[in-house]
Amino acid sequence: MSKEEISLFDDQKFETDHKKFELKAIGDDSHLIKSKDRVQHHGEVFTPKWMVEKMLSEPAIQEKLHDLHATFFEPSAGEGAFLKGILHQKLSYVDQISNKITWKNNALWALMSIYAIELLQDNLIKAKRAMIDVFINHYQTFMQKALSSNTDLYKSARYIIDVNIVQGNTLTFKNSENKLIEFREWIPSGNKVKQNTFTYKSLFNNDDMDDVNANEGQLSLFDDFENGDSKQNQPVQLTKVYEV
Repeated sequence: MSKEEISLFDDQKFETDHKKFELKAIGDDSHLIKSKDRVQHHGEVFTPKWMVEKMLSEPAIQEKLHDLHATFFEPSAGEGAFLKGILHQKLSYVDQISNKITWKNNALWALMSIYAIELLQDNLIKAKRAMIDVFINHYQTFMQKALSSNTDLYKSARYIIDVNIVQGNTLTFKNSENKLIEFREWIPSGNKVKQNTFTYKSLFNNDDMDDVNANEGQLSLFDDFENGDSKQNQPVQLTKVYEV
């Protein structure tokens, strides 16, 4: 090369830094109560991480956690200790059985299978945030790229969390607007999904719901939902459910 010639890159080697995403452990919020006042007025006591892990380690529960469509219901979600534990284990199973083409749909089916009610709005916000954080963490670790909030996958995940994890009182069957608590039933239709709206109250086979007491009016955390009567929507792609 003559002195007048200039090398395009001046003989330097350029390397691109790739951020490596790693699966994060589920955090432990450590506190069991926020205040004595909340305990007295709402009976609010949070479940420690070790207890969540112990309950989810039961063989019968592990079998359900390895079933994308097996439903889980938390009648008092708190800040989402059980919700993020369940979602983390379900998505760990999704990671095992999926490739980069099938992961999105499998992950959304797993997310659709988790339901919860929480009375207090501040807890509800934290529970929803915890779930989307777990979802994002698994996606980024599996795909090794960031999940943009502008993508259909992110928008659908947020939508599913919003309609499956709701504010309300499990004993009165109503939310803070004095309306019956509603959920979505997600029905497979080929490689698409249909949505049915149903009420929490419709899950109970009791004609006089006003007389249901605390023990009779609370579903088990691991009970499967039964179908409720509601208007069906047209089948849509799983990553487009937020457009309905």
